[in-house]
Amino acid sequence: MRFPQHDIDILRGLAGRCREITDNETNLVRKKRWTDLNDLKHSGPPLLLTSPEGAWREIIPTFPVECDDSQARQWECSLRQCIYQHDVIQDDATFDPIFTVGRTISESNFGIPFKQTRSNETQGAYHDEPVLTNLNEDLDKLHFRTITADRAKSEATFDLASETLGDLLDVQFQSTYWWTCGLTWTAIRLWGLENLMMSMYDNPEGLHRLMKFLSDEMLNYITCFEREALLGYNANGGVGSGGLGFTTQLPSRDKPADGPVKLSQMWGFAESQETVGVSPDMFGEFIYPYQKPLQEKFGLNYYGCCEASEGRWKYISQTPNLRSISVAPWSDQAVCAEMFGRDYVYCRKPNPSPVCINFNEDEIRKEFRETLTHAGELNTAMILKDTHTVENEPDRFARWVAIGREELGC
Repeated sequence: MRFPQHDIDILRGLAGRCREITDNETNLVRKKRWTDLNDLKHSGPPLLLTSPEGAWREIIPTFPVECDDSQARQWECSLRQCIYQHDVIQDDATFDPIFTVGRTISESNFGIPFKQTRSNETQGAYHDEPVLTNLNEDLDKLHFRTITADRAKSEATFDLASETLGDLLDVQFQSTYWWTCGLTWTAIRLWGLENLMMSMYDNPEGLHRLMKFLSDEMLNYITCFEREALLGYNANGGVGSGGLGFTTQLPSRDKPADGPVKLSQMWGFAESQETVGVSPDMFGEFIYPYQKPLQEKFGLNYYGCCEASEGRWKYISQTPNLRSISVAPWSDQAVCAEMFGRDYVYCRKPNPSPVCINFNEDEIRKEFRETLTHAGELNTAMILKDTHTVENEPDRFARWVAIGREELGC
């Protein structure tokens, strides 16, 4: 397969621009700053990073997507997003001269298919219907997932990208095929959120059995990717629930180790946002013990997303190779700063609402000042995420960055 020349010309022009971005001095300085941050040697003001996420659907119409082939259009969007983030948003996003393609991988279910009902609205709500009816009787129906890699199709996609862009960017396979080792998202899809919480009181033995199954299953799942040599280094890109993983303490695509990539050479990630309503000790009894064996497999770990971490710190702090911690919008920043100090990366997630709904500059400035007051001298990054709309005003991302640079003095 080969793209039409029209599409090739467009992709190569964009790839050439991406290569210029990766090679310029500003990008190299930012890469050094992220590396220092993750090596716990950061100095200067917090780094700023935006993650448009769902709002990309409001940004993409602002730039032309001109390729005809569907695969070429996907790759064109990916390249244009990098350029947009650098040229328009102008945050501290850092890029390596890499173009990533995914492998063709399929996986089985857990033995019982999930049941999900979605609204007809774009980005609308959904409901997961529990598929287990009795923890004491139904767990035997579950089994480990299996993965199947279509290596021939994957290599064909890789070869197409290499032929089209390989002299401009280093074509690499995607690094991982899962997001979190947190387990509770899956537990809720199987058993339901209310059931999960109630089982902590009325069926603790059954819940322990479910969590032990999910922990063992996830361990089998991630180590299967390792055994089949389907992993890639992730220290060159996004990690956890927001942030960049550059560090001297893990191999990377430009400084690889010998042999296939191992889990111990990668960043890991876990969270448990869904259990934010349970006590720290319930978290420590029913959730964390089943996450820890998974975290032990990774070279560095990132913990947390939208849940406040400080109340659970006596458990989270046991995470092997813990390096980055999410500081949620509702976290007490003074408490977090005192707890974490300069021993971890302080990943502050400001409240996205003042950016997403009725842009509120006063609230945004207040957020920046609070973080500067409490964590300005720490290994801090401020990461704007969970931005699923900006009310069709994409310039809000650049405005957030500009306000941040004013308040933080960077």
